[in-house]
Amino acid sequence: MSNPAYGKKKTPSNSTIIVPRDQSVLYWLLMGITVLFLLWAPLWAALFNGQQFDFERPIYQSIRWVAVIMLLLGIYLFKSWKLSDTKDGFALLILALPLTYLISLIPAASHYQALNMVYIYLMYAAFFIVGLYFTREKLGNSIIRITLLTSTYLTVFFGLFHWFGNGKFIAKVFGWLIPINPATGVYLDAVMTDSNGLRLTSFFQYANTYAAFLIAILFAGTFLVVKSRKWYVTAMHTFMLVPIILSFFLTLSRAAYVILPVVFLIVVLCLKPYRQIMYTIHIALAFIASMAILNKVTDIGISVNGQFVGSESLKGWMLTLGVSLGLAIIATAVQHFLGPWLESKLSGFGQRKGSSWYMPAVAVVLGVIMVFVFIGTSAKNLLPENVKIRLENINFQQHSVLERGTFYKDALKLVGDYPVFGAGGGAWYSMYEKYQHNPYTSRQAHSFFFQNIVEVGIFGFLVLIALLMIFFFSYLRNYAKSEEKDRDDHFYYFIIAIALLIHSILDFDVSYVYIGILLFLCLGAMLSNTETKELTKLNKVQAIKWGFPSVVTLLAIVMFIFAQTSLSANASFKKSRDMVLTQSSKDFNEIVTPINKALSLRANHPDYAQLKVQLLQSIYSQNQHQQFYDEAQTLLDKTRAKEPYSFALMSLQMKQFELSNNKVEELKFIEEQLQNYPWNMSLYDNAIQLNTEFGNAQGGELSSNTYYTAAIAAYDKILAQKQVIASLPKEQLQGRPFDITPRISLNVGQIFFKSGDFTKSAEVIKPSLTEGFADDINRELARWYLASLQKQGTTDQAVWDALIAIDPNEKQLIDTIVNSK
Repeated sequence: MSNPAYGKKKTPSNSTIIVPRDQSVLYWLLMGITVLFLLWAPLWAALFNGQQFDFERPIYQSIRWVAVIMLLLGIYLFKSWKLSDTKDGFALLILALPLTYLISLIPAASHYQALNMVYIYLMYAAFFIVGLYFTREKLGNSIIRITLLTSTYLTVFFGLFHWFGNGKFIAKVFGWLIPINPATGVYLDAVMTDSNGLRLTSFFQYANTYAAFLIAILFAGTFLVVKSRKWYVTAMHTFMLVPIILSFFLTLSRAAYVILPVVFLIVVLCLKPYRQIMYTIHIALAFIASMAILNKVTDIGISVNGQFVGSESLKGWMLTLGVSLGLAIIATAVQHFLGPWLESKLSGFGQRKGSSWYMPAVAVVLGVIMVFVFIGTSAKNLLPENVKIRLENINFQQHSVLERGTFYKDALKLVGDYPVFGAGGGAWYSMYEKYQHNPYTSRQAHSFFFQNIVEVGIFGFLVLIALLMIFFFSYLRNYAKSEEKDRDDHFYYFIIAIALLIHSILDFDVSYVYIGILLFLCLGAMLSNTETKELTKLNKVQAIKWGFPSVVTLLAIVMFIFAQTSLSANASFKKSRDMVLTQSSKDFNEIVTPINKALSLRANHPDYAQLKVQLLQSIYSQNQHQQFYDEAQTLLDKTRAKEPYSFALMSLQMKQFELSNNKVEELKFIEEQLQNYPWNMSLYDNAIQLNTEFGNAQGGELSSNTYYTAAIAAYDKILAQKQVIASLPKEQLQGRPFDITPRISLNVGQIFFKSGDFTKSAEVIKPSLTEGFADDINRELARWYLASLQKQGTTDQAVWDALIAIDPNEKQLIDTIVNSK
């Protein structure tokens, strides 16, 4: 691939370069807003699409930003766009992605989330088009690349400021620009704590995605080093390598540790032999320098995040910046003295077929040796303890691997029910509990590709895969035919795109809208200078020439209206919610007025509907006015028609039945919902309780009592589910608690007792008994347990003595149970 002699170099097909040499005001306005947006976007948790009210405002703000960019782009395209070559076809094809989400809106499991995803993918398409057209010429390419470098390097330093305990300083300086957690006075979870200890996340608040981001900028930045001819450019990028690598290790992301060498090999395979050597040297030097201080930097971070000490923080900075400066000096010298010498010595070797494979093969061998050394020998003790443990735990039996495997299998079960067009954007978030194999909690499928096929089905998934194949095939084919100087300007974007895509196979990186924008911007930019086939028959068709700019402009207007409406609704909802949380007002009309406005702007929003229904139910509970109950029910029916898998709305519907004392309908509803929530213990508990109540009223033996039979069937289902949990590999975590509750034991034990199966009654009740019998349900369990034993002619003396010691009258209560029919 690195041989430039694969074909005669041709003049690039640039018949539709839309950026004129005398850049207009419109061009600069578009580029200016794009630059500002790319600098702003990562600051807000990288625009994480958490698919809840708490995450939505920055996303709606970003849609408004992008709507303005698209509007300017549409106007610009009217001036100069025409379908001249296949690159222009790419601009049309990218719109197929939001179209697949628009189609999946019809069968969507959550209309609210699915609609948001349509607009998110329109943003991705917009930035693909920006990358495709506005990085063709040197100026636009430089602006976009410098913007990304500035943003990504600032992200790295933002993370390190928090690792070294300087979060409050950052909050004081930039609190007007970034969200600050009012409880701590710093950015939320820039350094997070989990079972592995402290993990660096920077803006992302999730270590794994931050690690993927660092892989992308590490290899992209190193490429800028080896292609640079200016010493100060080399020095700047090599200076950043140590902070990036330190940050990478501090994420403690095992998947990223595995992905890193894969991306390295792909990048190196695309370089000429002399560059492969220089690239490897720079990476090796940076890792050696980073490893030399990793232990100390780790210890300092753990220390100052526990108890801040200014001198320790300063020591961490001095180590990091000092080593970075030293590396920059050494690497700059190596690049500007060794680089040209290697280029001249290996120029002939680089012409040989297959020459680009030698260095990657050597790198694989060296990589295997390093893995053995750092995992299989005492050299691993050179690593910080937390990093060493994470590396030692990399295997196919560790819980995160097993859990991901379960997620992917469950995703395919969902696809089986919605095979063609999927279940809409946010389908996994809404429906995973229906299909989950065990009671884990994961609102993300932990794979961009599995999440995509769940949302848009096989049709949409094939569209995505086809587009990626077309894009990468077009780029790599052109890369193989081009000379080195023509490749360099856009290879930076290829590195970022391929790194993010590879890691997103194993995680939900693209659920961060900023990462999705970065990915599609780089996909468009890497294609912008490729040689493509001219479309001479189509470039004069006026319908196409005017149609595409018209579509872009129209979509921009629609996006802006949607974003502005959603932001207004969001603000109104927040006003009502704040009044409820702070109790600043107890006037129902004052509280409900903003929420009514929010629902008028975004009807069927589950969070908005939930708050209003709760208010209506509260008022109804106080005054019993039927109008409030009816209004709550009408709103629930309307919203649940669009959000049938919202557990919060389901719970409110159960509350409605309780308020109206309609236990028959409540039981029917609960049994229906158990199909959607087979691991929800509260539903089993309520179903068994109601069936027991109705069964007691019906009377009769278990065999002839339909309610008793239903209660026992639910109990048996719980036992079967517990067997599924027991069959999990010991390394895999169960997830949420799932066990027989005391109330379930009591109800089922009573059913067996009343049916004459005293042995079974005692067996069911005994595991739920606890010492002390301090609460009413445990005392009742003990009574029925002892009564069951008496019916069998035996007793449990320890339980008897403990219960009677609390209250001697318990003997009479037990006798009453024993003598009952």
